[in-house]
Amino acid sequence: MSTLTPFPDMAPVPRVLVDVPVVEFPAGSVTVSLSRTCEGRTMAVRGGVRRSALSPLIVVDAEAGFQVESSYTVVGYDAEGKIVGSWPVGTVTLNFAGTVIQQPLDPRLSVQVERMWETGQVLSRPTPFSLTYPQREMLPGLVGLGPRRGLEGVEWNMVTLNHEDADMLQATLDPPQLPVWCIRTPPGMRIPRVFICSVELKELDTYRLTDSTEVHFQAVTTEVRPPAVGITASVLTYADVAVFYSTYSALGAAYATYSDIKRDTSLIGAADA
Repeated sequence: MSTLTPFPDMAPVPRVLVDVPVVEFPAGSVTVSLSRTCEGRTMAVRGGVRRSALSPLIVVDAEAGFQVESSYTVVGYDAEGKIVGSWPVGTVTLNFAGTVIQQPLDPRLSVQVERMWETGQVLSRPTPFSLTYPQREMLPGLVGLGPRRGLEGVEWNMVTLNHEDADMLQATLDPPQLPVWCIRTPPGMRIPRVFICSVELKELDTYRLTDSTEVHFQAVTTEVRPPAVGITASVLTYADVAVFYSTYSALGAAYATYSDIKRDTSLIGAADA
């Protein structure tokens, strides 16, 4: 039976472990993908795209929304890539009260920040069009009317509590990282709980004449599609396992199957610690 296990801690970010056994894959599946629906929005779960249907689908969802329900669905594909069916995995709530900013492609680059009151005072979702004024007409016509866009130009005012967190916030955008953030907030702000956005970041030198270790940042963000959903650095590596188990015999004594190893999220990132 499928299981959804929330981990509301910064290791490296709040996350949900999704574990779907092979018997729950749609009949005829050669590959399977995992999607998450949160606040009516459905997104592919990073790292859970087109995985082999020969073994359980075990995915760490490092982008689940905070304090709202997330429902998961597994979708099956045949050898030609055609959808053969879907199966509802279940719902879970990740109870985390803070604001976390992370690099989508590598959630190990992440930090918890404090939002200031000025954050998100103006929320704009524009609809692209232009006005034309035909001769002899008093009123213009609409040209190029398109779908309403996502949020544009959302301003964030944030504080990190120490210089180490400030350096980590900068590191989320350092080369070769994309200038994209995943910002997750609990309910209260009228933005999506999972907000994927382009970023223009400024660090303000407002505390240099005080004894505070806080660092103030301002960012202007525009909502974008999640980049490269098949890629994530929050995966278990052989180097992580080798930190704890130097031989196959020791590993075999601790875990019955390879899937059991993948279920142990405490191993992820051990080699980088």
